[in-house]
Amino acid sequence: MRPLLTLAAAEACGGAESEAMPLACAVECIHTYSLIHDDLPAMDDDDLRRGNPTNHKVYGEGIAILAGDALLTQAFEIAAKCNAWPRYTHQDIVLEIARASGSLQLIAGQVADLEGEARKDVTIKDLKYIHERKTSALLCCSVRLGGMSANCTPAKLEALTKFGYNVGLAFQVIDDILDVTQSTEELGKTAGKDLNADKTTYPAVMGLEKSRREARRLTKKAFDALEPFRGRARALQALAEYLLHRTN
Repeated sequence: MRPLLTLAAAEACGGAESEAMPLACAVECIHTYSLIHDDLPAMDDDDLRRGNPTNHKVYGEGIAILAGDALLTQAFEIAAKCNAWPRYTHQDIVLEIARASGSLQLIAGQVADLEGEARKDVTIKDLKYIHERKTSALLCCSVRLGGMSANCTPAKLEALTKFGYNVGLAFQVIDDILDVTQSTEELGKTAGKDLNADKTTYPAVMGLEKSRREARRLTKKAFDALEPFRGRARALQALAEYLLHRTN
């Protein structure tokens, strides 16, 4: 999903797929590393991912940790091979990826998620903090990188930022909903895992129907953010529609 968003954002800004591809690959490396580490026994302790045994179940915890480390490093190596653009330097690209995946965003969200387990006093504000960082940050980074690869204007980058932020939150709300409404076979990962682990989720805090309304509200805000592209963001719109109606 994340590399698709990068390529779709580049298209919306009139860019070339070849220019965006290194950045699309870089964000997928970041995402895959985060999943491998997220599945570890010390984190979410999951045995299934995309319908297959998780990395540590096949290769052991040590190799899983090292695989994640390697992918994180590989992301920056791939990104460093991209072209620079008049508005966006190599430094801008590296900082974009580092900030989204670093201690104040992706990692901070994961820390807050772990600390929220079994707590009964978690608020909507706390939940939003977790998902803004754990999920939305990298999705937002993905579309921003796509725009940057097309040398987009600051106004279009801001529009992509709003789109990515809202799609990222909607994605996580729907992920939480699916965890309690779908089977393990349908999800390709262990269903009900969040509930069993006493994790903080939207259905747990807001209830199922309110969570569905929140997903629709966020998706509408994402669509509204695409108005400056005047119909050139059809791929981004299609991806947002898919996210709202997906079943796994």
